[in-house]
This record gives sequence, structure tokens and C-alpha cells, in this order.
Amino acid sequence: MDALTGMVEGLNLKAKLTYWGGVCGDWLMDHNSDHEIWFHLVSKGDGWVHSPTWVPPLKLSESDLVLFLPHAPRHVISYHPAHIPTDFSNVRVTTVNDGETGFVCGSFELGVPKAGWWKALPPEIVIRKADAGPALSGLLRLISAEAADPRFGSHAVIERLCDAIFVLAVRHCMEFKLADRQIFLALQDPKLEPVLTAIHRDPCHPWTLGSLCALSSLSKTRLSHRFGELLGCSPMEYLAGWRIQLATGWLRQPGVNLEEVAARCGYQSTAAFSKAFKRANGHSPGHYRRTKGCLRGAE
Repeated sequence: MDALTGMVEGLNLKAKLTYWGGVCGDWLMDHNSDHEIWFHLVSKGDGWVHSPTWVPPLKLSESDLVLFLPHAPRHVISYHPAHIPTDFSNVRVTTVNDGETGFVCGSFELGVPKAGWWKALPPEIVIRKADAGPALSGLLRLISAEAADPRFGSHAVIERLCDAIFVLAVRHCMEFKLADRQIFLALQDPKLEPVLTAIHRDPCHPWTLGSLCALSSLSKTRLSHRFGELLGCSPMEYLAGWRIQLATGWLRQPGVNLEEVAARCGYQSTAAFSKAFKRANGHSPGHYRRTKGCLRGAE
């Protein structure tokens, strides 16, 4: 298991499919969120992204993929490069085959959307068909084909295929040097990769600075310096942050009590876990659980 795989598996990001089909007329998509990553795959036709990032508006064509992270500026996608409709009387939702434009849209909910992991990625990730690479291109073709010819269980099939979009988008950013800082640069560092892999794989292990140094073959001073240089924190601070990141996902799971979450995070008591969680997020794990993702202000 490499460090990126361990990170993705630990976060357990699952796609939530919100729309797959076709549209006709003066259509508009307005999907902005401060705690989700939104993705839009164009399965047919064209659309235009209206955003402060793109002047003039960015054209999306068939098989292009765009993702918007929580730190992206407010944006919309519309049918025309020079028109953002406000009257939707001339809009028809239809099948992909009958539509002028086809989309597959969904989102990934983030536990701590303002964490450095996400800010290390571009706020808007645009992956053109020509740049997608074999794996992502193949995945997008499967998704588009299922959306164009829906059968029994298609919603579930498309949603599970979309689960892989995030990790392939991160790989794309790393390979195209779009995410060459912080965690994504550290994931490729030969000395830090085994340390991060171990932390991601087994967060509840009673790690010490000495045991992490043994994995990296670096001294405590050199390992701490390398973490500070690439991640802006010490190895133990990174471990604590990763545990809290995972805790936000476990707290949203029904039937998992605070004691179990604390144990999964490597804390000896719920009191110690609650203190660490509040220090990182500004509120208690109980408050977080009650509000189920009231994430504004989380760091």
C-alpha cells in the first residue's frame, strides 16, 4: 500500500451522485459548497464555466471533467458562453440521448474541508479528454456509457464508478505538477512516504517520534525538519491532524459511539479525544455529531 492509497482509503470518500442525464434549452448548474468537492463530467455536447478564474468563460466539451473544491470561487455552468439564465422556463431535463448536453454530476463530502490536504489541490481541477490518461479515460467512458444506456441498477453502478474519480484526479494533479506542494509532494518523498503510509494505514498505533524515524531512516532532527519543510508541521502534529480528519468521518456513521471513535484514533480516553477534537475544530465531537457536518470554521 502506498501513501496515497492509504490516505484515500482512510478518508473513505464516497461519491454522492446528484444528476445524470441530458438537458436542453437555457440550462444552468449552480453547485457551490463549503464542505464538498463537486464534480461534473460532460458526457455529451458543451457547457461553459462562469467563474472569476476563467475570463472568458471556460468551455467544457464531451468527456471533459471538472472538479470544484470548497476553496473554489463561486461559479456556475451554463449552456452559453455569454449568458447566465435567470428564467428557467426554457429548460427541459431529458435523457442523455435526447439532450443537447449530457452530464454526470456528484460530490464528495469532506470532514475537514479547510485542511491542508484540500488546499494543496487547485480550487478548480479541469481534466481535458486528451489529458486524462488511460485509466481515467477508461473510467469516464464507462460512466458515460452507463449514463447513456441506463439499465437496472445504473444509479448504483455509476455512483460506485464515480468513487474512483477523486483519486485519479489527485494522480492527474500530481503528474501534471498541479499539486506539487504540502501533502502531495510529501507523498512522493522517498523518506516521508513510508512514514505517511504507516500513519495512514494504522492511525491508532501508539506511534512515537522514534518509531517514525526508524521507518524513514532519518534522525529525529532531520525527520522533523523534512516534515516542517513540506507539511508545515511536526510528524506528531501530522499524526494528530490525520486522526481528527478520520474522526470526522467516523462520527457521521450511525451506531459508532464516542468511545469507539476515540479508540480508533489512538486515544486512551474520550476526554483526551474530545479535547484534541475541540482544539482542532473549535467544537466538541458531540456537537459535530449532532449537526452532522456543520463544518464552517473547521480547520
